[in-house]
Amino acid sequence: MSGEYVIRPFETFDDYVQCVALQQAVWSGDLAVPAQMMLALTRHGGVALGAFTPEGRMIGFVLSFLGWSAQGVLCHHSHMAAVAEGWRDRGVGTALKRAQREAVLAQGVRLITWTYDPLEARNAHLNIAKLGCICRTYIRNAYGEMPDALNAGLPSDRFEVEWWLEERPVFQPPTRMIAIPRDFQALKRADLSAALAWRLQTREQFERAFAEGYVVVGFETRDDLGVYHLALPLSVSERNASTA
Repeated sequence: MSGEYVIRPFETFDDYVQCVALQQAVWSGDLAVPAQMMLALTRHGGVALGAFTPEGRMIGFVLSFLGWSAQGVLCHHSHMAAVAEGWRDRGVGTALKRAQREAVLAQGVRLITWTYDPLEARNAHLNIAKLGCICRTYIRNAYGEMPDALNAGLPSDRFEVEWWLEERPVFQPPTRMIAIPRDFQALKRADLSAALAWRLQTREQFERAFAEGYVVVGFETRDDLGVYHLALPLSVSERNASTA
């Protein structure tokens, strides 16, 4: 763990209050989960972890609760995660997710799911490329119209990713690619109509690919684009052959 911060469960009510303030700072809108709701979740199986400086200031957090995946598997659904401005791209988000993994495994749960905007390359890099999540679920306008600075003006389409904590599903080599902007927020600020065109174009591409059985299994950046890699699952005979 970095000497700049420590990751631990929320311990006091002030930790929950700090989390609400961090949510408001990151999303700049009325989207915060109230402290009392987070407290109720953690008292009944939820996981709330924060990254705290030596002075006790929260610089990041992750919040999840028990539920069922789209495939009917018991999981933790990671509803929110954020890192404060000035601490991003310094490994805090990855460290929080690794700590969340250990906390969920300690409950005997083997899967964590969460949603993110598939056009956000930074999130795709963490979720798909670094953590090894997969995705086969696309949700149109998942949260309705959102007023915050990151989401306002566009349908809130989301991936729901699966993070298999012990054994990741096996796939054929990737055979399909879908591109996204490398900096979607900059594109939105410069040209909202172009951002909407990307949303609708990639929505159609992902929905068609998932309907054909493809799964997102990788991600990389190339110049001014991000590129998702999609593959088909192995058949039963192929799985047996791969382990023979």
